[in-house]
Amino acid sequence: MPTKLPIALVEHPSDTKVLDTFARLEANGARPVNIHRTVAQSPAIFEKFVAFAWSLRLESELKPAERELAIVRVLELSRGEYELKHHRRMAGAAGLSREKIAALSSKSVDLNLFDAREAAILKMVDAFASGDGIDDATQGDLKTMFSDRQIVELGLTLALYFGLAHFTNLLDVPVD
Repeated sequence: MPTKLPIALVEHPSDTKVLDTFARLEANGARPVNIHRTVAQSPAIFEKFVAFAWSLRLESELKPAERELAIVRVLELSRGEYELKHHRRMAGAAGLSREKIAALSSKSVDLNLFDAREAAILKMVDAFASGDGIDDATQGDLKTMFSDRQIVELGLTLALYFGLAHFTNLLDVPVD
């Protein structure tokens, strides 16, 4: 069985970009966690990585509950165990019920538990994760319910968390 590639966590940063980025995280109410301490191995990229992730969270037109719905579902589909612990909690804080969060782990989600916007998001997530494109009906629903900006922000959010799941499945990033 394959194992994860060990990578040292940056515990005591000396690089100013890492120190500044850790300080910005803390100023926004977040403590640096192990994904941060891993990506901080590359200080310039770490700074931009955090800026991108925070932009998706704080500057997006998506409702926080809709964003977290998409994130948890794409993490479930890509086995993103590191990120799931954090984002299940964030999904609950954003207003998703425990029943909805639990339903996202099913191979085939019961869309009857979700409203029309949430169901459209889940169909988009499943299409994204499969890599097979998106059917006409779902395209129509998305274009009716979401602006192009929101669709792009949703797609970028999926890309980030799908990639992060694979990143933490490859590298040994301990769950906080």
